[in-house]
Amino acid sequence: MESTNHGEGPVAASKRRYIPLNDVLPPLETLVVAIEGSVDPDGVCCLSIPNRVLGDWANNREKNTSFVALANEYIVDEAITLNPEAARLEDLLYRKSLGVVSKVRAARGVNRKNALLRSTTITILNGETISAADLQSELNEVTYMNEEADAFIEGLQEEVQDLKDALSEAQDSQNNPGESLKVHTTSGKTFHIPFSDDAASENEDTVDLRVLYILDRYGVSDAFYHELAMLFSELPRSRAVKKARTDLNHTMQLTRIPGHEGAYRSFERSLCEQLSTMIAQDATSFQPNQKIKVRISGDGAKFSRTSSFVLLSYAILMPVGRYLSGIGNHTIAVVKGAEDYDTISTAFAATFQEIDGLQQLGFVAVNGFMLTMLGLNAANSIYACPKCTVHRDCRWDVSKPESYYSTTMARTLVTLRRAFASHGRTAAVHQGNLIKMSEPHTQQHVAYIRSCGVSFTIWESESSDGKVEWTSLTGEAKKKVLKLLPSKMKDIPLPNAFLDDVVQLWKDFEVLYNLLSSETPPPNAADDIHLKAKRWIQLFLRIKSDGHQKKFVTPYFHVMVYHVPDAIRQFGNIKQFSCQGVEKHKDDSKRNYFSSNRWDAPAEIMLAEHRLELLQQYAREKRHYTKHAAAYWHEGGMQEMRSQMRETLKY
Repeated sequence: MESTNHGEGPVAASKRRYIPLNDVLPPLETLVVAIEGSVDPDGVCCLSIPNRVLGDWANNREKNTSFVALANEYIVDEAITLNPEAARLEDLLYRKSLGVVSKVRAARGVNRKNALLRSTTITILNGETISAADLQSELNEVTYMNEEADAFIEGLQEEVQDLKDALSEAQDSQNNPGESLKVHTTSGKTFHIPFSDDAASENEDTVDLRVLYILDRYGVSDAFYHELAMLFSELPRSRAVKKARTDLNHTMQLTRIPGHEGAYRSFERSLCEQLSTMIAQDATSFQPNQKIKVRISGDGAKFSRTSSFVLLSYAILMPVGRYLSGIGNHTIAVVKGAEDYDTISTAFAATFQEIDGLQQLGFVAVNGFMLTMLGLNAANSIYACPKCTVHRDCRWDVSKPESYYSTTMARTLVTLRRAFASHGRTAAVHQGNLIKMSEPHTQQHVAYIRSCGVSFTIWESESSDGKVEWTSLTGEAKKKVLKLLPSKMKDIPLPNAFLDDVVQLWKDFEVLYNLLSSETPPPNAADDIHLKAKRWIQLFLRIKSDGHQKKFVTPYFHVMVYHVPDAIRQFGNIKQFSCQGVEKHKDDSKRNYFSSNRWDAPAEIMLAEHRLELLQQYAREKRHYTKHAAAYWHEGGMQEMRSQMRETLKY
């Protein structure tokens, strides 16, 4: 079937639907806004605005340009000037332009062309134009302001010239040190210019580094210091403190740990900086070709309910005692995560590689972190000893000679790799509580320990397993209990069959503890410790009571008998491997964590420690305090006073 179009072909139909408007419409730049007379009695005149101009305003107007300003540009010969503050006129032009756009979009062909060729008439009311008198007034005001500005600039130029002349005169006369130059300007102002450094006025951007040290040492927040500085004008401004802190941060080079939220710095560079500082402070303590012992430690810590970190640090084992404090331990890497083998092996890989490239320094302390480093598991594992392959069930056997486990059963890299390849990390077996006490006597035992002048408590864990926990005794508290508790045990409800053995067990351990913690042990200390520790374990097993079976002989017992004597012969003492400084250093890092913004916690922890190391010279030297009241400090007086305070607070 053929189709017809009634005499018109496809080309003719196409021409009827499409009109090339750009060819038939006049160029936009030739259009103007014409002024006509107004029939409205309140009207001044009328504006005849081409619809094409209104459409262009609606589509292409810049954001901050008003419709009234656009109309002023298009008015022919600038016959009148519309008032830019005429709100009615602005709104009317806005609505008319949108109406034109809507009509043009809805029309097609000839209708669209005709819509664009038409004009829209808008009536201008009284007050919507600016008269010639108003324009002249504005022009006069601008001219007056320009004249005032010119006069002000001329006055400034005169004052600057007076100042230059006075400075030139002062340089020629070479004023005496300590004097200041007084400059009087034409405006009546006086300036005092000092000629010596000691007479310089205080600069509010100058920061006393002692202030910066205190802020970092005690974790003072920026918000608190800002409020304090606003109250006391003599304090440095908070912006100056932040700038000084940033300048100190730039002296430390940190590297991010790929794949982890952590950071590390060069161990070799940090070690050289610390040694240089120590030599500068006391060069007599170092001898030519002296071997410097360095202890590398690591520890995991739970800083908050959801954040745990692993810190890798080192300590220079001299002078004596410094490594037992927090300032004697220096962080080289921090990573956010659990203290497990996988995290440590990947996050600290670069640091371990750097340490391996240096000369072997000293001995790594025997602690839980070392077990993790060696790929072993917890201290209650089957093969938990880091020095030999003794089985858990054989740790009680002290009949072997001292060199037996360090020769025939010594742990080497070959045995570690073989065990890891065949079994992975040795599985841990939970053994339960090592101290088991019957409930009726628990509070009585706690009372006897407290009577030694220490704070001690036993409580049940809030977790669902109901695990029993107790206060850890450290430092002076531990020494007090070892010294005073054995004499009080005659009143503790224990079976007479092994009461004497329990008392002797405590006394013997005090002797062992003093030998082990001595920084200058006697020449025969290694042999003495081996024999005394051996007898102590035998006495421990002789007591027939809960907690004294062979399975409760921990790796620490075994290490004390067979490996500590070896370490004393090699290094002189094992006090230098105490983790007291590591724990204190961890507490300091936790304080730095809470005083930071925690956006980049590992870097903030290391930067705060670095600033404290640089500012250590500004620490206040504390006054020495002598404890005269022996009854208060050493004989339970302090504990009794605290007990009375607790009783008072109950009421």
